[in-house]
Amino acid sequence: MKSGGGFLAVLALAVVLRAGLFPFAENKHGDAPMRALIAERLVLDPASAAQPRTYCQFGPLHTTLMRPFIALDRFAPRSSRYLSLLAGIAVFFPFLSLARRLVGEPAAGLAAFLLAVSPQHLQASTTASSEALYLLLWVASIERLLAALASRRLAGFALAGFLGSLAAVTRYDAWLALPMVLAAAWFFPRRAGQPAPLGGLALFAVAAASLPAAWLVWGAAAGGDPFFFARYISSDHAGLAATAAARYGAWLGRARQIGIWALAFVAAMTPLGIGLAIAALARRPRRLSPGMAITLVASLGPPAVYLARGLATQSFEPLARFGLVPGALLLPLAASVAPLERLRGARWAALLGAVGFSVAVWTIATEGSGRIWAGAESMGALTRLDDEDRALAKYLRAVRPPGARVMIEPFAFAEIGIGHAAGLPWQDAVTLTITRTPRATVRDSLLSTGALMMVGYDRGGGWPRILPDWPPHGRRFGHWILITRDDLRL
Repeated sequence: MKSGGGFLAVLALAVVLRAGLFPFAENKHGDAPMRALIAERLVLDPASAAQPRTYCQFGPLHTTLMRPFIALDRFAPRSSRYLSLLAGIAVFFPFLSLARRLVGEPAAGLAAFLLAVSPQHLQASTTASSEALYLLLWVASIERLLAALASRRLAGFALAGFLGSLAAVTRYDAWLALPMVLAAAWFFPRRAGQPAPLGGLALFAVAAASLPAAWLVWGAAAGGDPFFFARYISSDHAGLAATAAARYGAWLGRARQIGIWALAFVAAMTPLGIGLAIAALARRPRRLSPGMAITLVASLGPPAVYLARGLATQSFEPLARFGLVPGALLLPLAASVAPLERLRGARWAALLGAVGFSVAVWTIATEGSGRIWAGAESMGALTRLDDEDRALAKYLRAVRPPGARVMIEPFAFAEIGIGHAAGLPWQDAVTLTITRTPRATVRDSLLSTGALMMVGYDRGGGWPRILPDWPPHGRRFGHWILITRDDLRL
């Protein structure tokens, strides 16, 4: 793959795969439905954008950029995914430029091909999760930083820092990575005998810190707590980790974390990509160029912190999508060790490996007659709502009067995806805005929350079992049971 024509072929493949999957994908993992609900709220109530807590624990840029797409096609589940589709395609331009700087042609073409068929990037590009936008900004930032280090132009350092700043208000991984990258950009060129451009790096640091600093100042001024998002994230992951530790035990829980990270990198890089990257690191860790070393720090820095925290204190729970961005940045290194005479075979191996991996995790996730196993499904290219969730959402979308509140039992966070798929606005979702816990009776729950409908999940200990006045009749959607005020004659 030696020319622009080769890149166009990779870009065409990326577009075909992402556009082909887009109609079938649904917002389910990666906080995708929650981000979509927030963006819908920003469209319905523009004044809410002036409150930092509206964005919950998420960086504000992603949901802000989703707003115009949702405004054009309000409450259609696909509208929240257009931004990711565009970002998932646009990333190939800075990514190929970065790969060319690091490994040249034709290895750069193979790296772009690996990203094109990456199961995790396909998923990120077709759902409303933030990884596609974050990867675009982060890759562009690192590519411009390497270009600035080569040219020593101050404008290049400023642009790289500003792109990093945009990434930092998209996902908070950049808050860890940016200081690491700054230190690496000073250290590795010096070790190679190149003078460190202190003025340029200082400008990069100021530009990179600008939007995070503004976010903190705004949080303090408008909400009184500049780190409200950090406390939420820390508490959320600590709770998830505690649940996993209680289920698997201390040592098995730690081993499980390593397994999740390993599979996450396979999902991000394809089986061939992860194999080539391991081979590259094993062969020549000391012969890496300064640019490659900086890229490795940008890739592996945050995951190393997360893994250390998870293993040492078991207060962090990794998720499959966390491997996408670091895995994508490792692809140029992986491609650099592929035999030049076998690049065609490598591309076929990458494609077949990606397809095989996605089919395998989907088969495992849907094995049996129960609900889809989210842990396996979240690693593949396609995510879908469970049939019973989709049926309930379709019914709610069809029959819910405008403004009517609905209270859905929180069950593995499925109520968030159902609410989004049903076109249920944020302010009408009782379990997101008022309470996630019912009163002692159905009657009291409906009256106290103002809900017109209440939905329980019929399993051991679910709402239908613990509420004594749950009516015997109701509309069933798999295990979901929907009742209304009319069923209690309220």
